[in-house]
Amino acid sequence: MTRHRPAVLAAACFALLALGKPSAAGSQEARGDVSVVNYADPASWVCRPGSCRDDLSASSVRADGSIGLELFRPAANPPIDCFYVYPTVSHGLGLSAELPPTRDERRAVTQQVERFTSLCRLFVPFYRQVTVTSMMQGSSPSAEAAERAGRMAVADVEAAWAHYLAHDNHGRGVVLIGHSQGAGLLIGLIKERIDGTPDQARLVSAILPGAGVLVPTGRETGGTFKAIPPCRSKSQVSCVISFNMVRADRPIPADAIRRSEGMTQVCTNPAALKGGAGFLKPYLSTTGETIIPDISAPQPPWTVSDVKPSTPFVTLPGIYSAVCGGEGAYVAVSVHKQPDDKRTGALTGDWLQDDAPEPTMGLHLIDLNLAAGNLVEILRSQTAAFLKDQQPAARK
Repeated sequence: MTRHRPAVLAAACFALLALGKPSAAGSQEARGDVSVVNYADPASWVCRPGSCRDDLSASSVRADGSIGLELFRPAANPPIDCFYVYPTVSHGLGLSAELPPTRDERRAVTQQVERFTSLCRLFVPFYRQVTVTSMMQGSSPSAEAAERAGRMAVADVEAAWAHYLAHDNHGRGVVLIGHSQGAGLLIGLIKERIDGTPDQARLVSAILPGAGVLVPTGRETGGTFKAIPPCRSKSQVSCVISFNMVRADRPIPADAIRRSEGMTQVCTNPAALKGGAGFLKPYLSTTGETIIPDISAPQPPWTVSDVKPSTPFVTLPGIYSAVCGGEGAYVAVSVHKQPDDKRTGALTGDWLQDDAPEPTMGLHLIDLNLAAGNLVEILRSQTAAFLKDQQPAARK
């Protein structure tokens, strides 16, 4: 198996946050030699409302081994929008991804966010991300090339957001969703364009797993974001959900956890926003496909009798619990099998390096899959609260 360097991914995400203030429109003039993708062209979007419709039906595998069918139907007229910036998935040959979008980007949409279309219109811009290829062993771009690649990704996401606001938003509430590199880009965008500004009023929530959000120890704001706190209840809006999934029996080593003096990493467990432990409501690929299949292990059998569900997704109620750990650095996932449970509880999703799980990446490849059902429930409650808050304003 090709060796990948997860440290490069982490460095890319954090570098994206340190590129300086975004330009007003991501223009070539404001970014020197960096032009932007033309988002007036529909081909520059991976998804726009109604354009990405995959079979998201799921087999619900119960403890007794029986299977129920869950069908999926997108909302006909959703009241809010979702703006999604996908993680590092592109296998383009260069340091930066190039148009047109490929199966890599569409796979990320299907695995991570398309289920949210039961609640929102989905907007997914293509952007010239730093690629999976650049993480391969032997890939050593110069500092100048890496910095320029980061500026290209930032400029594209800025331009896509500006286009969405100008042509599609029309005052609607919006959920910002990003993972890994995508979360890093959205953190930068939120800091400069939304946090503490009038535009924060349209933010239903920000879902940003696979990166890092900091708060001063003992406080809820004032770190990464000055006015956007962690979500601590399902009805709270204009807040952030941030987490990193790991196996409870394989936590991130203590000496590998990123720390910043006086700061605590935000951990909002989707299974228990108020704190403590809760059960995850996952939607996992039946075949074990992840956002980057070539660094994933094959999926073990779901049941002891190796029942093979016929749907694209599997959900397993009441078997995976989750609790924050590592000083907020991760959500630890445990398997809780009932007596005579016919399910194996086996997961794929570890980031493999040299055919072994990389110790600092945990279940990064299925961060969103593991909490998909929880996040849909949270977003449903947040949407109701957001719309209720908007009604008095609309009557004025």
